[in-house]
Amino acid sequence: MIDMVRAIIEVKAKNIVRYPCKSNRASSIGYFVPTLGGCLRRGVYERTKWQEKELHTPETQLIFDEGNRQEEQVLRDLSEAGIQVIEQQTMYEWKEYNITGHVDGKVIYNGVVYPLEIKSMNPNIFAQVNTFEDFKKKPWTRVYMAQIMLYMLMDNVDKAIFLLKDKSNGLLKQIIVDLDYELGEECIKAAEIINKHVDDATLPDRINDREVCKKCPYKLLCLPDIDLGVPLKIVDDPMYEERIDKHFETKDTATEADKLWEIIRNEAKSQADEKGNLNIVVGKYRITGKKDTRGAFRPKIELL
Repeated sequence: MIDMVRAIIEVKAKNIVRYPCKSNRASSIGYFVPTLGGCLRRGVYERTKWQEKELHTPETQLIFDEGNRQEEQVLRDLSEAGIQVIEQQTMYEWKEYNITGHVDGKVIYNGVVYPLEIKSMNPNIFAQVNTFEDFKKKPWTRVYMAQIMLYMLMDNVDKAIFLLKDKSNGLLKQIIVDLDYELGEECIKAAEIINKHVDDATLPDRINDREVCKKCPYKLLCLPDIDLGVPLKIVDDPMYEERIDKHFETKDTATEADKLWEIIRNEAKSQADEKGNLNIVVGKYRITGKKDTRGAFRPKIELL
């Protein structure tokens, strides 16, 4: 039988490629601004080491494609509502700082033109973001803050609009953004620092933030000097996996489950490093663990 899913995934994989980057892209600068939790070194790599950028997965590409479709639908909905969106995908170039970008569109209200950015989100993030400050809650939503701030500066306007869409049910949410000169200056400063390092063929200092670094597409360039957490080990032990199976099967029988859990916990503890940290895969289970404030080892089991 034809495997339709595999066929689509294979096509997506073939279409994922790297492109040269000769400017500071407004859509990415938020990843580099230190006050937004960003890394300037990544910004330099984007310009100088783009050939070594880790490619995203076909599954991630499907998410990107769905976001583009969601945006197209919002634009159609706005048109049906009689709201004209002009200058869709207008290109920006701020030569002084080598910043480029393109905005989703612009809307006119009372004779003033406002930049418009359309963002589709999963339900949990959609529910959390109700003000501009709420974009600070996630690293990737902070990137949106820098992006729209730069568009406002390049358009010389003091307001812009985010139109958010819940991917699951199509609900929409509008957030009016006021120009934040301080944030704008931080974005410009980041671009200036990156430009200087590119010109001088130097690199900014590394950061050491495990949560940021482990998701960076350039982490393999920095890996030797960055602590990305406890290395993952694969443990080939069918009997250990069996004990975990039995523990979950008998979890309603308190005494037996407790005995099994103590055996499982001790075996996990024996696999931990000298600091008591654990990150292993046993068959279909992932087991992580660390010491609590009292020094007791606490494992956690997840089904993969």
